[in-house]
Amino acid sequence: MRKQSMHQAFAALVLLIGSVAASAGPVVVANPALAGKPAADDIKAIFLGQSSALPGAGAVTPGLPKDGKVREDFLSGFVGKSNQQYKAVWTQLIFTGKAQAPKQFENDDELKKWIAATPNSIGVLDSSKVDGTVKVISGQ
Repeated sequence: MRKQSMHQAFAALVLLIGSVAASAGPVVVANPALAGKPAADDIKAIFLGQSSALPGAGAVTPGLPKDGKVREDFLSGFVGKSNQQYKAVWTQLIFTGKAQAPKQFENDDELKKWIAATPNSIGVLDSSKVDGTVKVISGQ
């Protein structure tokens, strides 16, 4: 009987860990020195090239994963654009000289390291990658 209870407890733990891993998703993070916690609309405006500054924080530099699920989930869920639509927005902004595209990174670790080392930087990471080197400013 005791062995069966241990197996049930282990199975429940595996399910719990799996559900936590499945719930991980993109979050917007910033360098810990960034002042305040901006509104979602202000962050969205940064990633759409409609603004280059956040209220109370000044000019910011955004960064994104170059590709992958975190990028796609962020663009569709937070920005409201497909990856193709997002690229089209930025192609036009860059062509007209109105804005510079967010920096792109090959992986979460490179992006997180850049945010941690760069004042007034923001970026998108999988929530499972967040640690004390960056601060969450918006979740999905």
